[in-house]
Amino acid sequence: MAIVKMNKFSLLVFERDKDKLLKNIQDFAEVQFIDLQENYEEYTEEGLLKVSENKKISHLESQKAKVKFSIEILQKYGAKFGGFKDIIKEKRIVSYNEFEDLIKDINWKEIYDSIKEKEDKINYLINENSKLQSDIDNLIPWRNLDISTKELDSLKTVKYVLGSAPKALKEKLREEVESKVKENYIEELSEIKNDANYLIIFKNDSIEEINEILKKYSFSKVNLNYDEAPYKLIDKYEKNIKENSLQRGKLIDEIMGYKETIEDLNISYEYYENEIAKIKSNNNFLKTNTMVAIEGWMPEGKKDDLVGVIKTNIGNDYYIKFTEPSEDDDVPILLENNGLAEPFESITSMYSLPKYNEIDPTPLLMPFYLLFFGMMLSDAGYGALMLIVTAVALKILPKDYENRKMIKLFFYLSFPTILWGVLYGSYFTGAINIPPLWLKPEENANLILFVSIAFGLIHVYIGLGIKGYLLIRNGKYLDAFYDVGLWFITLTTVIVYLAGSFANITALQGSLNIIKYIMFAGMIGLILTQGRENKSIGAKLGAGLYGLYGITGYIGDFVSYSRLMALGLATGFIGGAINLIIDFLGGGVKAWIFGPIIFIAGHIFNLLINALGAYVHTSRLQYVEYFGKFYEGGGNSFDPLKYKNKYIKIKTE
Repeated sequence: MAIVKMNKFSLLVFERDKDKLLKNIQDFAEVQFIDLQENYEEYTEEGLLKVSENKKISHLESQKAKVKFSIEILQKYGAKFGGFKDIIKEKRIVSYNEFEDLIKDINWKEIYDSIKEKEDKINYLINENSKLQSDIDNLIPWRNLDISTKELDSLKTVKYVLGSAPKALKEKLREEVESKVKENYIEELSEIKNDANYLIIFKNDSIEEINEILKKYSFSKVNLNYDEAPYKLIDKYEKNIKENSLQRGKLIDEIMGYKETIEDLNISYEYYENEIAKIKSNNNFLKTNTMVAIEGWMPEGKKDDLVGVIKTNIGNDYYIKFTEPSEDDDVPILLENNGLAEPFESITSMYSLPKYNEIDPTPLLMPFYLLFFGMMLSDAGYGALMLIVTAVALKILPKDYENRKMIKLFFYLSFPTILWGVLYGSYFTGAINIPPLWLKPEENANLILFVSIAFGLIHVYIGLGIKGYLLIRNGKYLDAFYDVGLWFITLTTVIVYLAGSFANITALQGSLNIIKYIMFAGMIGLILTQGRENKSIGAKLGAGLYGLYGITGYIGDFVSYSRLMALGLATGFIGGAINLIIDFLGGGVKAWIFGPIIFIAGHIFNLLINALGAYVHTSRLQYVEYFGKFYEGGGNSFDPLKYKNKYIKIKTE
């Protein structure tokens, strides 16, 4: 249960063997390459050149993009893949050679060409309909105009205007046009929202009078450049839209004729992802005219296996050297824990992976995570429901399902949830009346608060103890005393002194003076040592006083553990409210119909919302109050070249 020890290797192989070797290293799945090209300048004097496969990568990326396009179009129009049946279905297991043969039998290019052609036609029809609908929207106000603007333009002795004016002014507009302009024709064609739309015809010599009147009434002119009357055009365009929509529907049906190929397309997509990952590895290497230089990381225990892979595939035409990591190396992190602790690695990695010289905090956080989560959710009914659901999921889901570890995490968390529910006598928050094995939380909130802070004290003390262990392990004995021992002395004596002074604990009364002097000694020790890295005496004392001020942070830490009590009560109160609503229904048909619905929906909601709250707040207690005492983090995960097995399982040979 620790960080896996890593070895760095330096490997020289002939250029002719590189591609074959990469294929087998991908199959080996235990090697992360180091980017030698990042510091290329250091090797220029040795005549080394960059290995580049950008042209090949670009081609493969193009192929992958086409496959992805085909998948997305099929999914867009309703082809399903990745549903529950696909998740629980066992993946097909093949070797990589069989995988390559399988891809040769999938004619995805023909599928892509056909789908692309049809999708282009669909997009053309959509754009055409959009344009037609836009024209219809422009013509709607002029639907009652039974003549085209082309015919109006052909009139010799008269002119016309089409346009809109505020509806509130239409009577005044008509009256003024008819009274001031002789021989006119004004027709209101429609009313749209707050505007009235007009056709006004007048003699050529009346244009100035008309313009003055229209300007006065905020008249907006409209130009309709169509050869046919608006109503004819609207009917024509609507007919065209219907025809285009029918054609679009036929094209979609033709595309959906390929829906049975979506699994093959997904497999093709995965093939290109694997190929691209393998070819991209070349961009880490340097070369001469005949040789390739490769460096990488691998688990220490896999050295012989790697040598075997190399020797099996390229014989003895290679040179390899293994070295231990140096202090300057950015060693990738791989965690290795037993079956119980492994699901909790997600909690550690969500915060930050440890650095190579740190310890893996996963086994150290696991017991507290179990304890705190169970205390926050604290209902035996909810825990039993979690247990059943997660156990069934673990039974039916494939072993390589990507979220299996998270499901297993909640499977383990269901046990302390049941335990705390039994201690509190909470079974669906009181729906089942069974006496508590310990106490009722709502009746003993102060005691639970005390227990919560006591757990917090243990949690923080263990965090400090781990810090002390790490300092001692690294030979920093005085630092361990200054930064851990003095805090243990100070915090413990402060707590004991306050308990003896304010809680009137008889056993402590005779020792309070001694405890007080030890407490002051611890505080003075902190003042004198917490600023020891500074140069001047004033700076040392100032930093020491500030370090002592950190005791307020510890007080805040202890108070944070009150959430163990608060969230446990919240689970019970929300669930109790749901049960109370059901009680208000009384008896009869109403209770029989709505009671089960409210019970199921309400308690599922309460379980989900409080399980989420317990997950978040338990994580926070680990990250802030616990990790803050001893853990730095900042490591990068071990990311070896290996197969992606989302749609098909590639077996290693």
